[in-house]
Amino acid sequence: MLDPISILGVATTAFTTLKKGFELGRDAESMIKDVGRFMHSVDDIRNLHNQKKKKKFGSVEEESLETYVALKKARKMEDELRNFMIASYGVNAWNDILQIQARLRKERKEAELIRRKEQEELIKMVLVILAIILATGLGIFLYFFVL
Repeated sequence: MLDPISILGVATTAFTTLKKGFELGRDAESMIKDVGRFMHSVDDIRNLHNQKKKKKFGSVEEESLETYVALKKARKMEDELRNFMIASYGVNAWNDILQIQARLRKERKEAELIRRKEQEELIKMVLVILAIILATGLGIFLYFFVL
């Protein structure tokens, strides 16, 4: 996972793109990738801040301060985006953003579950193949060298 400053950079880029897009009259649906990138970055920052990590280099205080600052900046951008949306397009525009965010979170969670299931299935297959190879090898060994 990236550090909070890098994630904040991604969020800032997406935020700037969103702001310009809305100023040009684009709707939230047409900028779904930018909305997703922004919301994903904000979620990552929140998760990093709430996580208890052990860093090999640097202090816990330094890391928590970095994530705190990134979280505050991300919240400020989110608030600014919300205020801009409400002022420019009404409350429904912000509600659209929140619906997109909820859909993206759900898709992200489902994709993670699918990835984990596939990984578990792969591990099971490898273990079964290894067991078959070992059993076959043991059978061959016993047949030729013991009997």
